[in-house]
Amino acid sequence: MRALIAFLIGVVIALSLFYFIRYYFGNPFRLLFYTVEVKNKSFEETVKALEEKLNANGLKVIRVLPLSKALEGRGIKDFMKYSIILACDVPGKEKLLVKVPSLTNLIPCSIAVYEDNEGVKLTTMKEIVFLAEESKNMSEEETQLVINTYRTLRKTLEEVSR
Repeated sequence: MRALIAFLIGVVIALSLFYFIRYYFGNPFRLLFYTVEVKNKSFEETVKALEEKLNANGLKVIRVLPLSKALEGRGIKDFMKYSIILACDVPGKEKLLVKVPSLTNLIPCSIAVYEDNEGVKLTTMKEIVFLAEESKNMSEEETQLVINTYRTLRKTLEEVSR
């Protein structure tokens, strides 16, 4: 009986591991980026709601770059609605970026807001991929600052997506 239970547990662990690897490594986008789909909001409503929520959650918006409008101004027609929101103007970022310049990929946070055939989506980087390499150059406090910032960012994206 014990052998059967151990075998079943092994099968469950092996299948779980297989699906985990297939899910993340079958699509590297999922490994590097966090994306949520927005429900019941237009593109414009999403951008406005995201700006408001980011500021309310302490992730001050620095700038909104309306990429689709800029491209349209350069003669590119029929480009999807697309804006980039730079946020996460967190205290101490200047010292951190001088110490670890590659963190400009994370701070300020860059959130892509775009509308494709499936609807409006919000996408940002996953900080853990960068921190795996760069945390050796950072103090525990600095690493925690980035982790907490991105935890709040993901929570904010989830709130806006509902």
